[in-house]
Amino acid sequence: MSRLKQPAAKWRHKVFVGYVVLMIIAFLLPTPTAPLAESQHVDKLVQFGIFAGFALLFWKDQQRNPWWTLLISAAFAGGIELVQRMLRYREGDYMDFAAGLAGAAMTTILMLWVGHQTARLAAASGQSSEDLMP
Repeated sequence: MSRLKQPAAKWRHKVFVGYVVLMIIAFLLPTPTAPLAESQHVDKLVQFGIFAGFALLFWKDQQRNPWWTLLISAAFAGGIELVQRMLRYREGDYMDFAAGLAGAAMTTILMLWVGHQTARLAAASGQSSEDLMP
């Protein structure tokens, strides 16, 4: 790894770890219920967005295959729901898991599309795809 990429990699890792810590706090601490938000399924949109962000940050931090990123995201979403089910003050919800999985899947599809487009541009310009990735 070049010297220029090392600080960026450390920064990305710190951001990812901080995001995971905030997720764990948000998902496992007691929260007041909001009947209006529950009835409008706003929590599902939040879950979707949180796990879309998790998948993106995991992929940027670990530089893994997008399918591996989806698998880790799904396992984390499922694990959170299982732990919530065991807590007296929280409820595990299959629909929250589905929303988190959908967010991670959307990010995975976008990563695959960006990778395909980058490879296509690299082939057209004669560069390697790593040179074109941010």
